[in-house]
Amino acid sequence: MSRTKPSTERQNKLTMTARRHSSTTVQHVQQPPKNIWPWVVCLCIISSLLAQCIAPLLQEVLKSSFICINPLVPSATKKIFDCVGQERTQKGISRRSRSDVQRVTYFDEPFPVEPWSRDDELAQTYDLLLPVTPKKQLSAIPDPFTEAEAVAALQAAKRSREGGNIRRAEAIIEHAYALAPHHPDVLTEYGIFIETIRNNVVEAEGYYQKALKGDPMHQEALIRRAKTLPLVEEIDNNMLKSIRHKRELFLKIPRWNSGLKRAMRESYFQHIYHTVALEGNTFTLGQTRSVLESRLAVGGKSIMEHNEILGMDAALRYLNKTLAAVGDIKMEDILSIHKRVLGFVDPDSAGVIRRTQVFVGSFTPVAPEYVNSELLEFVEWLNDEETLRIDPVELAALAHYKLVFIHPFVDGNGRTARLLMNFILMQAGFPPVIIPVGERGRYYATLKDANDGDLRPFIRFIAQMTDDCLQSFILSSSECPPEVKIEVAESQAQMIQTEP
Repeated sequence: MSRTKPSTERQNKLTMTARRHSSTTVQHVQQPPKNIWPWVVCLCIISSLLAQCIAPLLQEVLKSSFICINPLVPSATKKIFDCVGQERTQKGISRRSRSDVQRVTYFDEPFPVEPWSRDDELAQTYDLLLPVTPKKQLSAIPDPFTEAEAVAALQAAKRSREGGNIRRAEAIIEHAYALAPHHPDVLTEYGIFIETIRNNVVEAEGYYQKALKGDPMHQEALIRRAKTLPLVEEIDNNMLKSIRHKRELFLKIPRWNSGLKRAMRESYFQHIYHTVALEGNTFTLGQTRSVLESRLAVGGKSIMEHNEILGMDAALRYLNKTLAAVGDIKMEDILSIHKRVLGFVDPDSAGVIRRTQVFVGSFTPVAPEYVNSELLEFVEWLNDEETLRIDPVELAALAHYKLVFIHPFVDGNGRTARLLMNFILMQAGFPPVIIPVGERGRYYATLKDANDGDLRPFIRFIAQMTDDCLQSFILSSSECPPEVKIEVAESQAQMIQTEP
């Protein structure tokens, strides 16, 4: 008994000690230390930030490395990852970084650059976006080697001409003129060749004048021009006199003449066709007539070309009904003509004086800040008493050139100038004058001569067109008196004899 009790008590003590240790361990496990929670919160925040920063980078890497440049990935997947937008954005940023001039427009171009263009091609065409300003001013000094070659050719042409070898002299002098078109000696020798070999005094006098413009003291040019100038003035006066005589014959034809009516009706369509064709319209005469008569569109032609024809039709109808008269022309009359010319093509610019600088080939018209004053001065000159004493044909040509020189509108200046020219001629009793599209080269060449300082070639050109129209109307009248036709034929023969 004594052995059993001590052992039992010992076991009880051991059991109680084990229970205390187990309860203490459970308490330690169930209640962690309080200082670990701040660390857990910081770890979660850092993990979230890393996920937000690293995830887009991983997406860009995957997109640029495995999706956007992979040809096997379908285009729908690429659109989801915005691969096309990324490429366009990068190209746009590269272009803007290279550009110092920003072009601001109301509507952005849908295809500013062809989608098949490469970066190297874009770099080559980048200069086109810059202002049109030459990086280096062009020198007005001629090339000494080219000038020396032209002078040598000039001497050879002179020897050939004096030796009687006309064909060789003509080829050599034309070569010299092509090399140095402003050299006074070349111009003088070319004028001598034209005067003596081709017997064209008018053209030769023009070359002498050009030579004197380069060298006012050129002896040979002074002598030659003093000799030819009276002849040229006489030829010009005879031409204007012949035109006035044909006008009187034209006015003798009754207005009810059936042939004249047909000719006038046909000239209406021809005038619209030729004047818009001079500006690049591709309509044929038959298509132009079809649009005006039926008001039906022509297949394969642009709306702009249709509107150009309709605008000219409206302008001609306005001229037929206007109450304006030569000597009382106002700026509003010119603006009204242009408003109808360009009203169907560009309503915002129709009848509005330009506010920007325009360029016509190598010619630079009046600056925009002076256009209004120049146009007012032109109208004042047009109504001046001294101006009204000028021959109507010469006045019409001068008015045409002055308006084109001012270039008061953004577009439609040539058509408006030709309408104003015809308005002046019709007020003086002439029929409408048509400048055929086949004469476009001479038309612009004489305008260039006028810009260079010689207006006479352009006046002669307009006078010739007026003479051709008068003769056409007179001969087309079926019931025209025979004596009138005989007078026209005689005047035409006399005109041919007086020409050089």
